[in-house]
Amino acid sequence: MERFDLRMRTSVLLVLVAALTACGDDLGMGLNGREEAEVIETTQFHASLEITLSEYTKTDTGLYHKSISDGEGDLVAAAGDTVTVYYGAWLSNGTALDPGEIIFIRGTDTVDAKTIPAEGGVIPGFDQGIEGMKLGGVRQLIVPPELAYGNNWVGEIIAPGSIMIFRAHLLRINDKIHSGE
Repeated sequence: MERFDLRMRTSVLLVLVAALTACGDDLGMGLNGREEAEVIETTQFHASLEITLSEYTKTDTGLYHKSISDGEGDLVAAAGDTVTVYYGAWLSNGTALDPGEIIFIRGTDTVDAKTIPAEGGVIPGFDQGIEGMKLGGVRQLIVPPELAYGNNWVGEIIAPGSIMIFRAHLLRINDKIHSGE
């Protein structure tokens, strides 16, 4: 009888695996109904985002950025600086994510960016997008999946392969605080 139970369990498992395989990626494990990750150059951004890609600068890593406001003075955010950034975030389909403020130490060639005080991670595209910003500057970032969350789900909203759009306002660099004027 034990041998029958083992064979039955194995058969049920094989049938289940075969059925799941036949269903493809539409079971919530794929890229949210997409076959592949989004590609910035071919994505149709929601009209509410008002993105005209030709107005953006593309970096060597595939990040796109556009200055909304240049900021003040000569001080710019560089690797290793502690910065405070207020941001808004969206998905390419126009879905707004919760805005927030983040304090983090910018990454260097050998150390990833880390939030303060909890020392959590900062997606590489966000950290790269702050590079060279002046105090008080505002920049819009279009972050490709490989510089955002890659093929990972974040909560139930950010699907694998998603492009992230941020509007970042640089409020502090080290001990210098934006006056707001």
